[in-house]
Order: sequence, then C-alpha cells, then structure tokens
Amino acid sequence: MPFPVDAEAMQTYEEGRSVLGSLVTRLMAIVQQIINYVMSVSREVFRLASEHPLGLTLGVCNLIIWMS
Repeated sequence: MPFPVDAEAMQTYEEGRSVLGSLVTRLMAIVQQIINYVMSVSREVFRLASEHPLGLTLGVCNLIIWMS
C-alpha cells in the first residue's frame, strides 16, 4: 500500500525536480557554448594551417621555445 503524501511535500518535490531540470539544462547550454568556442578556434587553426603551413609550424616552434 502506498503511503499517503500530503500536498505540501508533493509540491516541494515537484519544485525540486523543476529546479534540478533547469540546472541541468543551463549546464548543458554552457557546455554547448564551450564546445562551439573550441570548434571555432580549431577551425581557425586548421584554416591557418592550410593557408600558411610554414607560418603555423614556426609559430608552434616559437610557442614551444617560449614555454620552455
């Protein structure tokens, strides 16, 4: 037999589910924006590599030297 649940507890439960759903949706949107940004940056790097392969190679070498 199911236990009787009062209306206030049920409303609190539903509000909690709603807040959790909104939080998950917002987090998914943030992750999607981050992925879009990473993809646009990588697209620009690939475009640069296809147009100026030597320039990209020299830039990467300079970056490695600066980091070491």
